Amino acid sequence: MINQENIEKLFDCFDKSASAMYQVNRTTYLEGLIKTCENILAAEVDEENQELNQTLTKILKSVLDLEFNKEEIRKAFQYACLKGLKHINISNQMITPDSIGVFFAYLIEKVYEKNDLVIIDPLVGTGNLIVSLANNLKKNLLLIGVDYEKISCQLSRALFEITDYGDSVYCQDIMTFKNVTADVVITDFSLLEQAKIYDIIKHMSGLLIDDGFMISVIDNHFFDDTSITDFITSVKSSWHFFGMIVLPDVMFRAQKKSIFILQKIGKSFIKPKKFLLADLPGFDDEYKMTEVINNINKWFENIDFYKVR
Repeated sequence: MINQENIEKLFDCFDKSASAMYQVNRTTYLEGLIKTCENILAAEVDEENQELNQTLTKILKSVLDLEFNKEEIRKAFQYACLKGLKHINISNQMITPDSIGVFFAYLIEKVYEKNDLVIIDPLVGTGNLIVSLANNLKKNLLLIGVDYEKISCQLSRALFEITDYGDSVYCQDIMTFKNVTADVVITDFSLLEQAKIYDIIKHMSGLLIDDGFMISVIDNHFFDDTSITDFITSVKSSWHFFGMIVLPDVMFRAQKKSIFILQKIGKSFIKPKKFLLADLPGFDDEYKMTEVINNINKWFENIDFYKVR
């Protein structure tokens, strides 16, 4: 059960602490947010400036005796990230909406029977997508995040740690990332150039278990690109194009997007007779959403495919 008051109190702690550090140390808001997470985990403040130390300690004490669930923490952290990104004039498109994480969790439940999952996001960003997904999955999870931007890695690592998902965040180009075997690959390809998306999809087949799934958010123009035919030909021995779920227009006004589902072809692979295709209405349209979800459920019930065990 989400307590909105808890979210507001934790955000208030993040916000006041980050702002105080900016005023005194001139650190960015996002750097202050990361430091605040460290202070909460340590349950203490260690600042050279005594006045700042006292201010931050007072703010910290306002939340130390409270209990927050993981989703409350994620939401408060996300709100603070949004403010921090605005502070340095970076688009909030690097934060994937909460509802996408919830829907990814629903899809993973549909295609995985196994209870222990290693989930990797090769473009983890602030960590909002993978943690939102994890908070909605009733499975034992190990989360791994990779990103080439230092601030993204610091933010996602702070979120992983404060939500007790570990610290498996790696700051490097995903194309150089190896020696991990994941059960699931999830990511948001928004704003990424076409050739880079192709390269990442090819690379991730080497990090994924046989018959495992890759679930991503992707701009719809991905499928209109003139090189898509060559790409399909080059990956058809490794990947099966399992499904596409078109996301609501109101969610992404600048560029229409979809959820793109791929399955790695392994020894147990069963090719579905039909491609999973659905068009989601707005998430606030309960009646239409229920209708679409029922149709998706029927697809999974009536189509033979390999559900990962």
